[in-house]
Amino acid sequence: MRNVEIKARVHDFKTIRILAEKLSGAPPTIIYQNDTFYNVNTGRLKLRRYGDGSATLVRYDREDEQGPKLSSYDLLDFSVNDTDQIKTLDNMMKKCLGVRGKVLKERIIYMVGPTRIHLDKVEDLGDFMELEVLLNSEQTFEDGQTIAKTLQNLLGVKDEDLISGAYVDLLDKK
Repeated sequence: MRNVEIKARVHDFKTIRILAEKLSGAPPTIIYQNDTFYNVNTGRLKLRRYGDGSATLVRYDREDEQGPKLSSYDLLDFSVNDTDQIKTLDNMMKKCLGVRGKVLKERIIYMVGPTRIHLDKVEDLGDFMELEVLLNSEQTFEDGQTIAKTLQNLLGVKDEDLISGAYVDLLDKK
């Protein structure tokens, strides 16, 4: 699976939320995420737990640069009925790999075509916007880049607010 991503700091959360809802034409989905990042040699690996008790193991590779970047990823989903397996997996990963960090956030999700607009309130970091342009098998990185930059501009996000890396990287720097 592939997508093109843009991540940026948000200075006016209320305004960007209004713009995102207008672009989406629909109300958002709001979820709470508790991400545990594990130490790995390449890419990133995290166990994302949701407020309802379900979880997703996420492995991804992405360049740490500002602006649109290509991300490839794999997902393994667990339902709310898998709480024992989620706990066991987390304990195994902690014992084998160690924990790099934790990221807690409230995520407000709007859909605009195949693009997810994430408005994130990240504990100990602040407010952010993330675009994830889902690419189908025929689309190129350049196609996704064009879509991402167009939405970035429509949301009023300036290039100087773009960030590289993941939230866990920003927490590492604090």
